[in-house]
Amino acid sequence: NSDAGSYVCTVMSGSLSVMSNTATLTVYGQPVILDHPTGSDVPIGRNITLTCRATGLGTLVYSWERRSSGSSWSTVSNDNTTSYTTDTRLAIGEYMYRCRVRNEAGSVVSNSATVNVYGRPSIKTHPMSHLITVGMSVTLNCEGTGGRLI
Repeated sequence: NSDAGSYVCTVMSGSLSVMSNTATLTVYGQPVILDHPTGSDVPIGRNITLTCRATGLGTLVYSWERRSSGSSWSTVSNDNTTSYTTDTRLAIGEYMYRCRVRNEAGSVVSNSATVNVYGRPSIKTHPMSHLITVGMSVTLNCEGTGGRLI
């Protein structure tokens, strides 16, 4: 801000003057998020590390928040770090994460990052064995469930 700087007060009386000690004015603005966390798909039992980076004057303090379907945002880490590693015990589902950064002027939150935890795939229907003669065609069917089927 253009008002930031050093200031002194001068008091004059006739030809005499006296100057005060210097006062420094620091103008803080809220932090600005530079790098927002990015979500991903992750299999159950694994984790992902999210990162967030901000700039601003004063001491920047980081915390991490999570929201799952049907719930409100709750703090999951006050470790004051620019990264957060998700818990490996998360159930299958969709989770939203964001970082909150604060300084003396206030706080801001990052864009949210979606982490989709998916289950292990399994075979629902196994292919059946067939006996065919040369030149015949056959269709082998297989059906899977869970996970991210490809």
